[in-house]
Amino acid sequence: MGLLAMVFWLLACGSNAAATNDAKEPLPAPANNTPVADNAQEKPKDEPVKPAEPEPPKPMSQVPAGEVTDEGLRWTITFERGEGYAVFARQNDMLRVDLDVRLPYSGGDGQASRGSCVDLVLSVDGLHGRHLFFYPNPVWMPDGRGNFTAFRIEYSFDKNEPQPMRLQDEPSFVGSSNVRFWDHWKATIWVDLRYVLIPGNTPTSRADNWLAGLVMGNEAATQVFPEGMDVQNPGKTSDRLFSFKYSELPELEEEEESPRDELIEFETKVHEAQRNIEARFTVRDNVGAFKALVKASEDFPDLLWGHYLAYMLSYTAAMRGIEGIDAEFLKFQRAYVEISPGQSSAHLDYLRNLLPRGMNDEALAHAKTIFDSPLCTGRPGTDGYMRLKWAELCIPWGLTKEAAAQLEYIKGKPELLKDDNFRVDYNFQRAELAIRTGDAKAAVEIYTALMKDERKFLNTNQFGLIQQNLQFQRQAAEQWEEELKFQAEDAKKTNPRWVIETSRGKIVIELFEDDSPNTVASLVKLAKNKFYDGLNFHRVEPNFVAQGGCPNGDGSGGPGYQLKFEENRRAHFRGSVAMARSQSKDSAGSQFYICTANSPNVLSLTGDYVVVGRVIEGMDVADMLRVGDKIISIRTENLREHEYEPKVLPE
Repeated sequence: MGLLAMVFWLLACGSNAAATNDAKEPLPAPANNTPVADNAQEKPKDEPVKPAEPEPPKPMSQVPAGEVTDEGLRWTITFERGEGYAVFARQNDMLRVDLDVRLPYSGGDGQASRGSCVDLVLSVDGLHGRHLFFYPNPVWMPDGRGNFTAFRIEYSFDKNEPQPMRLQDEPSFVGSSNVRFWDHWKATIWVDLRYVLIPGNTPTSRADNWLAGLVMGNEAATQVFPEGMDVQNPGKTSDRLFSFKYSELPELEEEEESPRDELIEFETKVHEAQRNIEARFTVRDNVGAFKALVKASEDFPDLLWGHYLAYMLSYTAAMRGIEGIDAEFLKFQRAYVEISPGQSSAHLDYLRNLLPRGMNDEALAHAKTIFDSPLCTGRPGTDGYMRLKWAELCIPWGLTKEAAAQLEYIKGKPELLKDDNFRVDYNFQRAELAIRTGDAKAAVEIYTALMKDERKFLNTNQFGLIQQNLQFQRQAAEQWEEELKFQAEDAKKTNPRWVIETSRGKIVIELFEDDSPNTVASLVKLAKNKFYDGLNFHRVEPNFVAQGGCPNGDGSGGPGYQLKFEENRRAHFRGSVAMARSQSKDSAGSQFYICTANSPNVLSLTGDYVVVGRVIEGMDVADMLRVGDKIISIRTENLREHEYEPKVLPE
């Protein structure tokens, strides 16, 4: 498989971004966030259904008139974050439009969505006109069809046509942008009105009186100006367009080089770099493609695609062990995040990569930066969403105190919990936290409440997940009552202990000698012989186990012997320690695992694997274990007064 194919494989598995450039349709209408339950309960047929009363029509505001300033004719636009603006002026014999967009910027996913854009609507008669779509900084992925980053797309609209039509002629406009903001971004568009071929305007007879409108944002957050304009076909709402007279716009000092020519030259250079990169992919020159990408990131430091694709290829190299490509992918991802700070999905992906590598301090610091930034401050919806997603990331990787703090923060914001979908997701994470911390009883209570109080808001997958988890957590709660009795018995006798010094800290394990005497004898002897000293944890799976004790460091080795399976009464819970084995039950040796949650994966192991002990100190350390962490040493204590000599199976 070539590197490009690997990248696409990674993308198919859930990573952000792959690029195509053919727009399926213009900018979507403003987002409607009303939740719809996939499996909402119908009312009983004998109950008359009262039709929903239509909301009274919202009175349209008057189409605003611009304010003349030295910079141009200025319109003030109300955004979620306050006021932005659009300023119309003349420069180099072109229409210049400066925009301050008070919405977080998104680079899109490169396929279904290119992310944020500006749609500048221009018309002379109000019934026909042009959509000028400017995509400031979309991500891009070579697709083998010669499609490159679409900086701009044009459509014509006609009141009598159902959909706008894509135009392929010479572009009538160019644009530049700055998206290095947390809570808003800026764009400037230059339009050569002679190329806007619509009724009332020709190359030789340029119209002076114009109607205009703006749509800004992306599928998640869109602002229409003026209010009430039809975003697909503005000809149907010509009375909602604002007007300006080109000859009366303030004229700015001319640039020596036409902004249009300069920007088209820049776009040409970008596409040349992209063609070079795609050509190298085509001949499977993966190292050359990566070097070209790194250079493109240096040549075009403000463009997302170079940084993004360099990160993706570096990540692929790290996962696949590809030589010649820098596998330190986090530095490339960090650069990508830094040039688009308002792109929330990029921040979450970055945090998602930090936690499995045990870079908890960096992740915590970055999360705090997000919450303290304008992306979240003053934006309760985004703040709540980012905190809930951060808690969701923390739970599997053992940052349970941080997750609990974020969920408690959300609990203190009742306005967030009025949203039905958000409230359901919040309670799911409460249940996940209970499972991760081993509180089966709390998990049962949360799931039961969801089924009782939130049934109509659950989708099919959520409903099925609750049913499955309820079964396991009820069983775990019952088994835990038995386990507490066993632990009370353990407290009255001497049980040997392992004291594990790891690169993350100390873990103390009580060994159940009376429940699995032969296996415990082997573990004690191996520890006394310093068998484990210097080995690593070769397997760590979130919400499941941390496994170590392989002399080969990869799960393939053992002590040179195998042990007969010992049936015992101990079940699997968070904190349980048990023996790893192969397909045969009588194949345990030196490898052990620590269970880190009460997840179904853990609970279902009961009866099939020998439980040899439980963590009595340092469970927080066990939560932080990552692949490659070292077992510095294991010493034994609290031993009974006899030799620990296991009976091993013949080779």
